[in-house]
Amino acid sequence: MKRGQTQQIFVWIFVLVVAAAILFFGIKLIKKSESLKDEVLVVRFFQNLDKKLSQYYFLDKGSNGEERFLLPNEVREVCFVKSEMITSSENNYFYQLREFSDVFIKPESLYSENRYNLTTKFTFTANSTFKCLNVVNGVLNVEFMNQGANNGVEIK
Repeated sequence: MKRGQTQQIFVWIFVLVVAAAILFFGIKLIKKSESLKDEVLVVRFFQNLDKKLSQYYFLDKGSNGEERFLLPNEVREVCFVKSEMITSSENNYFYQLREFSDVFIKPESLYSENRYNLTTKFTFTANSTFKCLNVVNGVLNVEFMNQGANNGVEIK
């Protein structure tokens, strides 16, 4: 074997190691960006929900409509909480966070931004302190109805 041929083997080994490292870190980066996409989708959901509630709040009393919101497929429920009415015996998780948030995504452990405090007043069925709506295939359908300035927007 000649001297130049042995050096060429080491070059090829070095190229293979570098290519494997690039492939490994590239796949890792793509997976991280997928989870970031879901986090962004959750934050945009909260913003869009607050925006739609505000739009219905300023419509005439009795105005209603159904809105569709996109969420990650892993989200199973979205819960709305009347923070002023909930007691610790009903649901400890909602009770602990009632001062800071009134909309929650379940399961709670999925995303870092899993709750939000809406700026628009909302209501739902009387004598109920919280209402959870199912998310089907990453889509949440919510019906809103304006109940007047004193009552806010009803979530059906």
